[in-house]
Amino acid sequence: MAYSPTGDPILLLWLVPWGPSNGTYTNLLPYLPRVMVGVVFAFHTDGLGNGATLQETLAYDGNGYWISEQLSKLQAVYNSSSVVFVNFFLTTSTWRGYLTSVTQPQLLLLNYTLMQIASITNRGERLVVGVSEMNDLDDYGYYQVYSLIRQDLPHAQLFYYTDLGQSVSSIESVFTYLRSNGITLNYLGYDVYPYPSYDYFNGQVQIPGNFVSQISALQSFAQQNGVNFFIGEVGFRDGDVLGYENPSATAYIDFNAPVGYQDTINYYEDVISQLSSMGVTIIGIWNYNGWNGDPFGVWYNPYFGQLLEFVGIKPIETANIEVVSPVPVFYINGSKYYTNGTYTVALPVNISFDSLYYINGSVRMILEGVEVNGLQSGGSFMVSKPGTYQIIAKYLTQYYVMVNLNVSAYVNGVKEELTSGWYDMGTVIQVYPQVIHVGPYEVYNITTSYSFIVNNPGSIQVPYTVEYYVKIMLPNGTIAGWYANGSVINLPKTVYVNGKEYVLVGPDQIVVNGPIVSARPMYVQVTTTSTSTTATTPTTSTTTSTSSANYQASQTTTSSTASTITSSTITISTTSTTISISKSTSSTVTSTTTSTTLYVTSTTITSTTIPYSSLNTSSALIVIMFLLMLIILAILISKK
Repeated sequence: MAYSPTGDPILLLWLVPWGPSNGTYTNLLPYLPRVMVGVVFAFHTDGLGNGATLQETLAYDGNGYWISEQLSKLQAVYNSSSVVFVNFFLTTSTWRGYLTSVTQPQLLLLNYTLMQIASITNRGERLVVGVSEMNDLDDYGYYQVYSLIRQDLPHAQLFYYTDLGQSVSSIESVFTYLRSNGITLNYLGYDVYPYPSYDYFNGQVQIPGNFVSQISALQSFAQQNGVNFFIGEVGFRDGDVLGYENPSATAYIDFNAPVGYQDTINYYEDVISQLSSMGVTIIGIWNYNGWNGDPFGVWYNPYFGQLLEFVGIKPIETANIEVVSPVPVFYINGSKYYTNGTYTVALPVNISFDSLYYINGSVRMILEGVEVNGLQSGGSFMVSKPGTYQIIAKYLTQYYVMVNLNVSAYVNGVKEELTSGWYDMGTVIQVYPQVIHVGPYEVYNITTSYSFIVNNPGSIQVPYTVEYYVKIMLPNGTIAGWYANGSVINLPKTVYVNGKEYVLVGPDQIVVNGPIVSARPMYVQVTTTSTSTTATTPTTSTTTSTSSANYQASQTTTSSTASTITSSTITISTTSTTISISKSTSSTVTSTTTSTTLYVTSTTITSTTIPYSSLNTSSALIVIMFLLMLIILAILISKK
């Protein structure tokens, strides 16, 4: 090892879609607090015309599958990382550095992937996103790519790095063009694959001087513009003793394990030390998991731990946890993870679960307990020893149930007040017959038993009858009790009290649509007590005419008494007059007065209707009409 890092370099390890699909990348997780991870999304677009739909582009050459794989990796590392890089390869069949413009299928795939990433990362929080090695792309192509990233991931920072074949002035031009259009790159950088090779002296490698000058010039430009400089990639053919010669070649020249594996680690340490002495702190390793047998990576290198220790990362203890839960999330050291999966965690680690998890406004989950390898535990616990742990969280489902009526009921056999609220799934509710007073004159009468099992959110409609208190006072008694809403009470049309007859004035039916308290229907006594004829002394007046030759008609005087209504009787008196005419010298006119008295006993009538709508002011008119009829009847009788 020829050099030692003078600063505090941070390794940026790239995860590519063509790496192992068996989840081995999760072995990185224990190191995430000390390293950075980059996730590469690569699109297969050669042969796709501009008329292709999103569905066609996703189905083309496995695009949908690879995007899904990389989203899973991003999700696995995101919550344990302070920063995650995301790199887009817009094409793979040909090198992306040859693209001069961006195609419609590439933009479709880019936008689709960005939207998926946005849902995982809250629209780009703690992400650094960009493209690399787009050497021949025109300025507008850069703008299309970065404006779409900025639109979909507004919280993300942006990067661009390229190989040493793209000049510093070209990168400066791209940066200036984007900034003039409202887009500022936050990171600029190079990758280090010197062509035709690194400098090599006595088993040690160095970056050639002309490339060191190019790196320094771009680093200076970045610093002047207030952005970060980094090395996106450093790569050697893993296990190749001559891996420093034409390092971008995909074919091995002299593969010699295990000597070649140790040489590879030594070469990385040499270059990292040189870059660190230049003030470079972020150095990418291309690529973790490798391409075509890991030629540029270190995943299968048995001395990988030596490289981590070289940059200050010591091996740490880990544990594998398998989490099973009906609730989709749990927490590792306070960061959210998804359940029903297996994770490698650095020890010690805190595992916790939500005690209350709302699926929506009417369904929630209550934590009952957690089992760790079969032993009971609380909702939060520590794992401090290496090993494999099966963690099973048990939740109880509850539903919110609306109740139309607060009643007494048996809930799972326990008597209690039944109200709207949260109930465990499978709860048995039994409502028994009862009367509920809702006012002094109104009740809800539950006449039959009612049962309900809570298997989903909803409402309980307890059947009941509305009843009102009724009290009706009759001349001969009282009708009183509770009557159902809509009931009809028939009143007697005639009642007898002490031998006297009383007749109902008004309707003989009452519809119960509210309380009726102390109502007094109108009854009238119609019994005739006496009738008499009184003869009076005739009054005679005589007129003598002086001329016997003339007829003289007598003058008639008619007198009558006024009709009088008292509180006890109605008296009607009439006077009739008879006229006699005689042909003589003297004529006598006789006037006879006859007085007839009809006695009708009246009745004092009191009506109280609270609130009895069937008895109203129109009844008074009926009474007056009835009395007038009696008067007319009396007159007719007297004339007879």
